[in-house]
Amino acid sequence: MKNTKFITHMAILRMLSPEEKIISKIGKWIASAKPDENKVANVLFKKNTPKKILKLYEKNYDLIPFPAHKEYKIER
Repeated sequence: MKNTKFITHMAILRMLSPEEKIISKIGKWIASAKPDENKVANVLFKKNTPKKILKLYEKNYDLIPFPAHKEYKIER
């Protein structure tokens, strides 16, 4: 029987970093991210995005894996 209460060395390799967790939380709420003429993305969030996610984006927009503006828009 396999003991699942302990983390194996291989499981550690699959664990998300704190930064990846933040990106995954933000990414679920992004409707689109289109680059402007300077190749920096304008991020558009889904209509009912929680304020907690928007604040998380404002604090961590530099973690996004592409250049993005700190400012964002919300769908109508």
